[in-house]
Amino acid sequence: MSTPPDFLYPWALALLPLAALPLLRRSIDMLPYSYVAWLPRDRAGGVVAFVWRAAAMLALAAVIVGLAGPGFSGEQKRITGAGAEILILMDGSGSMYAPMGTGSANVADAPTAGETKNQMARDAISAFVAQRVNDRFAFMLFGTHPMLAVPFTRNRTVIDAAINATAVGRGMPDTLLDRGIQSAVELFDGRARTSSRAIVLVSDGGALLDNVARERIRAGLARNGVALYFIYLRSGVYSPDLHARLAASDHSPEAELHRYFLSMPTPYRLYQADSPQQVARAMTDIARNENAPVSFVERLPRQDGSAWCFATALLCCVLLLCIWFVQKRSLS
Repeated sequence: MSTPPDFLYPWALALLPLAALPLLRRSIDMLPYSYVAWLPRDRAGGVVAFVWRAAAMLALAAVIVGLAGPGFSGEQKRITGAGAEILILMDGSGSMYAPMGTGSANVADAPTAGETKNQMARDAISAFVAQRVNDRFAFMLFGTHPMLAVPFTRNRTVIDAAINATAVGRGMPDTLLDRGIQSAVELFDGRARTSSRAIVLVSDGGALLDNVARERIRAGLARNGVALYFIYLRSGVYSPDLHARLAASDHSPEAELHRYFLSMPTPYRLYQADSPQQVARAMTDIARNENAPVSFVERLPRQDGSAWCFATALLCCVLLLCIWFVQKRSLS
C-alpha cells in the first residue's frame, strides 16, 4: 500500500531556489571577440553547456531534497503464509544460570560440560525464531516479576537481541511463575486474531499457584485461544520426572503445575528435556504444530529516500568533473 512521501525537515526545501544558480552566466564563460558573427556555430558546445547546467542544477536540487529527509511513512504490507503468534516466556531466575545436570540417558545427547540451562535454551530458541518466517514473536522474562522485553513483532534482529541479552547477569532470586503466565496471557487481550496462538514456557521448575491465579490463567487462555507448551528443563535426579506416572502423594511444585496444565480445556503439551538435542527436538515439534494459515497487515518502518538523492547528486558531480576535464584538455 503506497503512501505520499513526507519530509523530516521540510524547511530545507526553502533552499531549492539555489538550484537555479548554474543558470547565471559567469564572466569566465565569456571570451572577448571583435565580431561575433564571424564565430562558427558550435552545436557540440551548446549541448555540453546545456548538459553542464542541467547536471549542476540537478546536483544542487538533489542535495537540498536529501537534506530535507524524504521518505515514506505508514507503509503497510499484507503477510500471508503459514505461522502463528508465539510468546516465549522464559525463566529468568538464578537457577537457569546453573550448569545443566547429567541426567540424560543418551550419552550423545548429554550437554557440554559447563553449559548452563540458559545457554541451552537460548540456542534452541534462536534457531527456532530463525526458521519461522511468518511468525510474530513476543519475548518475556519472569522471576521476581515479569518483564516484557519485546512485544509482538516480526523483526528478527530485535528478538535475537532480547534472547542474547539474557546471558548477561546471574538471574533473579525468585520464580513467581503465576505473575509471568498471567502477564503472558494478558498480552493477547485486545489483539485481532489472525493466526494460531501459543505460549512457550521455558523453565527448570514449577510453582504452586493459588486458586485465583489458576482461574485467571485458565480463563485467559480460553478467552484468547492460546495453546501452552511447557519446555521443562530437568536437572538430573534432583528434579521430578513428569513423564513418569505421578503418584498422588507427589506434591512437588513441578508435579502440581503439570497436573494443573493437564486439567485446562485449552491445548497443552509437555516437553521434558535435559540436553540441547532434546530442547531442539521440542522446538521442532512446536514449529510443526503451530503452522496454521496466517494473514495480517504489517505496518512497515519509515522508508528513508535521502540515500537516492545523494546518489543522484554524486553521479551529477562525476558528470561535471568529466565535462571539466574534457574542456581543460581542449583548451590546452
